[in-house]
Amino acid sequence: MPQLPGTARCARALLVVVGMAGVVALSWLIVAAVTLRTGALGELILGMMAVAATICAALAAVSFVLAGKFAAGSNTVRVGTVVVGWVILVGGAVAALAGQGMWGGAGVAVGALLAFLSTTEPTRDWFGA
Repeated sequence: MPQLPGTARCARALLVVVGMAGVVALSWLIVAAVTLRTGALGELILGMMAVAATICAALAAVSFVLAGKFAAGSNTVRVGTVVVGWVILVGGAVAALAGQGMWGGAGVAVGALLAFLSTTEPTRDWFGA
């Protein structure tokens, strides 16, 4: 049985890292929401936290599913990985512009690397694209 190319293995590892980061962010948002003292804008803040938590949970779930399907995946898995990379890249760019320079920069770097690794020739050949 042929072995997964190095670029695909790195992309899969990055998907696991992204999934774990999503779980950590989700946990942090849940703790923050539980300990929040509601004031004049309490419901609005809780709503924004719920939206952010939903996005983190969805991104983590998609990342773990894609990472799990890498070994016998199809071109759909590769395209999904590219989409996840672009979502992280755009989210990191927005975070960087919003004043979260270090986290935004990390998001841009991880997203760009994930999208790049998923579009290299060995990875495309592995997925039969």
